[in-house]
Amino acid sequence: MTKTTLPNNSKSAKLKLVKNDPKKTTQKWQVILETILATNRVLYKRICRMLLYHLYRSGVPGAEELIQEFDLARSGKRLETEVGDNKPLPKANSEKLDEIREKTIEIASDFLGDEELSEMLLSWLREDRTSYLTDALENPAVPLSEIEKSLERYFKLPEHERHLTHEQYMSLRVSLIKRFLSDSLNFVKVSMDHVTVKNFQELLPKMIGTKLGAGKTGGKGAGIFIAHRIIENAKKEYPILANVKVPNTWYLLSDAVLDFIHYNALEEITSYKYREIGEIRQEFQYFEQMFKHSQFSPEILKNLVLVLEDMNGLPLIVRSSSLLEDSFEASFAGKYKSLFLANKGDMRERLDGLTDAISEVYASVLNPDAIQYRKERGLLHFREEMGCLIQEVVGRQVGRYFLPAFAGVAFSNNEIRWSSRIKREDGVARLVAGLGTRAVDRVAGDYPTLVSPGQPKLRVNTIPSEIEKYSQRYIDVINTETGEFETLEIKELLKEFGDEYPSLYQIVSVYHDAILEPATPLTDLQDSNLVVTFDGLLTDTKFLGQIKLILDILADSLQTPVDVEFASDGENLYILQCRPQYASQRTQKVRLPSDISDDEIIFSADKYISEGLCEDISHIVYVSSDDYEKLDSRDKMLTVG
Repeated sequence: MTKTTLPNNSKSAKLKLVKNDPKKTTQKWQVILETILATNRVLYKRICRMLLYHLYRSGVPGAEELIQEFDLARSGKRLETEVGDNKPLPKANSEKLDEIREKTIEIASDFLGDEELSEMLLSWLREDRTSYLTDALENPAVPLSEIEKSLERYFKLPEHERHLTHEQYMSLRVSLIKRFLSDSLNFVKVSMDHVTVKNFQELLPKMIGTKLGAGKTGGKGAGIFIAHRIIENAKKEYPILANVKVPNTWYLLSDAVLDFIHYNALEEITSYKYREIGEIRQEFQYFEQMFKHSQFSPEILKNLVLVLEDMNGLPLIVRSSSLLEDSFEASFAGKYKSLFLANKGDMRERLDGLTDAISEVYASVLNPDAIQYRKERGLLHFREEMGCLIQEVVGRQVGRYFLPAFAGVAFSNNEIRWSSRIKREDGVARLVAGLGTRAVDRVAGDYPTLVSPGQPKLRVNTIPSEIEKYSQRYIDVINTETGEFETLEIKELLKEFGDEYPSLYQIVSVYHDAILEPATPLTDLQDSNLVVTFDGLLTDTKFLGQIKLILDILADSLQTPVDVEFASDGENLYILQCRPQYASQRTQKVRLPSDISDDEIIFSADKYISEGLCEDISHIVYVSSDDYEKLDSRDKMLTVG
């Protein structure tokens, strides 16, 4: 048998070119192996291993024996040697491993044709050319910019050269999800059915992090990204979702807050969470102002300028997106800040406004309510890092104001059922005209419209006078002239700019003589008593069908009930965020006693009762409502309180 020794770093490296047949010419696969051995011995060893396992999986005679011999030799244990479990294995002779590789090639040359073996080797070489992708993600020290370049380099290859095995592709997706979205195995599991490598190539240019950092998008960032992918995939099956979108979004990664802290020498705040809650409440405003008067590093500022250029002067919202926020275990709803910006003025003014908002969101990590929430859930020792979403505000210009036609929040599970015919899984949505702040943060004396997407005909109020009484009277807007977030009376806004309001006649009705009638283009907006009812939206459009379908698809895909925020510009419906709908794991059905006499019942209710749990109650103070109403002054009422 003829052997040829090729130049390399190992004197023992040999390659069997042909069998004992001097007439046989050198084949293509032999040339390929010669070249690999001459240029990259590490790759040559890997390809020999892959070749051996391919032969074994194909059932080629002799391959199984070589597998056993190879595994024993590679682990350092000789066939003829017995070694105890607690004793180090002897190191294998490298010549033994070379001998196994030679036998592998010999078996392959016997059972695989030149074309088949050559194509197999070339395929593995193509895989090796894209190995830089997995190498970049497996090394936590590789910065965001390098990963972005690696993905861009991969997708610039001709499609026939983008060769990744199924196993490599799966591993790459997992690495990307864990690197940028979440380490949670639960999240990784549900994401794998919806996220592609191409999705990350589109996402990474919208991420802002430190040069050598390893930050993540945070809870809201991961939630809106995966929700977007799920909805986009569902559009193929459900045409009703064609106009459902996600607003233009940039992701300030969680490592940017560490850069902010180090740049301003604020390291002492890391131990702030261990102080007494009372002390934290007293000092929080001081720390908040300290953050707002701090600076951002030039690296982060340069990227924030890119954000502002991309947003093209449209109003923005800076949303908190911490690592703990919107997790499957705790939602942190309302604990951290989200701030609106008019985004007007020259670049310097707009950048100052954006950095001021981000620094205030950063400071909300120190909010005493958030710290108390973490303490109650055993999360205090977790190093909370705050990412941010910088989103375009959904809406249109109406006079001097910018606002969506309507916005709100929707839940998979309805926990405040107002009718026995409404089931928990029918869901619930809270709708408001204008910015969704009045739906998310309920305001005393003002009322969103409540509707169950699964039972749209079962309204909370059915009598016109009640509908008018419990309707929305104020609206939140962005004044693009002053740059301020403002609250206005809806009727005054509509008197001045009602003709410009998007989808107005789907949102308001006219109330007169104890009757509600639809508003139309002929309605006198100056003199009519306009009431926000959403009657046209709920009965004449596909909105409720879309919301119910979105809730069902997201809950099914994420394997948990969800809570979504949405807004409409009058044409498209935008999903603003998506998170698990938090419910205590200890919630369980209870059986109420039926043998209690009426004089022992303090009060009772059979609807509008949401789930809750109060433990360790030592005293209940009951104030008689009849006696309380007889008090003749506010001071006396406050004294009772």
